[in-house]
This record gives sequence, C-alpha cells and structure tokens, in this order.
Amino acid sequence: MSATKVEHEARIADVRNAFADAIGRARYGDEVTVLTSRGKRVAALVSMEFYERALEALGETRVPADESKA
Repeated sequence: MSATKVEHEARIADVRNAFADAIGRARYGDEVTVLTSRGKRVAALVSMEFYERALEALGETRVPADESKA
C-alpha cells in the first residue's frame, strides 16, 4: 500500500523561525517539510510514525547517540 505525502519545501533559516509550524505539520498532518540549504534539499522533517515505519521497512534499528561524545 502506498500513500501520497504532502511535501513542503523551506529554507532552513525560514524553518528555524517557524519550527513549531513544521513540527505541527509533521505530527498532526503527517506532512513532510523538506529543508533546503543554498537551494539543495538536505534533510526532511517527518512524523515519528513515518520514521518508525521507514526504519522497519528498511530493516534498520535505531541506537541512541552517546551524548558524552558530543
């Protein structure tokens, strides 16, 4: 089963100023915000549900970052 995703595209600087809006679109609207830098698509903000399904579909597991190395 495939579903169509609504995708917003925004510069990182613009998302920084309206981060709560981008989070809300992902969390409640299941919409993607693609972040751009200098015109290049560099990252995507997606819902946690979408992220977890993607990991499962790819057969990948998540590992918490070691904060002491940061």
